[in-house]
Amino acid sequence: MGARGIVLSLVAAALIVVYATARRSHEQVHIVEASVGSAKFAVSSSFLRPTSRQDGPTPALEAALLFPGFTAAGDFDDVTARTDLDRRLAETVYLVIRQPDPRLDPADRTARLYERFLEENSWSHPGGLIARAFTDDSPFRGDELYFTAPEGREFAARCRRPDPAAATPNTCQAGMRVGAVDVEIRFSAALLGEWERLRDGALRFVAAARR
Repeated sequence: MGARGIVLSLVAAALIVVYATARRSHEQVHIVEASVGSAKFAVSSSFLRPTSRQDGPTPALEAALLFPGFTAAGDFDDVTARTDLDRRLAETVYLVIRQPDPRLDPADRTARLYERFLEENSWSHPGGLIARAFTDDSPFRGDELYFTAPEGREFAARCRRPDPAAATPNTCQAGMRVGAVDVEIRFSAALLGEWERLRDGALRFVAAARR
């Protein structure tokens, strides 16, 4: 069995354990009332990672959702022994809600942080994004940036450089400021062409959870 097969087998075993636990505790799904800085949220625990299921102030609220419907994925209660794990992992989107970074708005990262570390050459992504690789002597070595013209204010995602031999799925992360919080979106690179749906789905989730 290759490295990828070993990783997927371990992931499968872990997800099946989580699935069994979630099935036993399904009746315990409840509304979590939490606050991140000055922002208050009320959201079903089925959307949240286990570390985010406590009421009250928290440094970060972490959610897991399934693309494209942005349905709850925090409990993995859709996972069985017959689940296609490659597809399940590719469709899971993670959101992390934090207090805003006072030093830099996520919309400014491309121009104010990333630009000086990018190679000159660029190419077009099928999703209508501009793509540029980070230089090998930068803090982001091995990553690529995909962003909207001209400076990624609408959307910018930093992704691992594609590697067919990698044992784990290629992932991306993007960020945006939504009112009094910053929202980080982590997703499979396979969803990069759906960036508008990812962004809009994250915005809807945060708006629905705000109180």
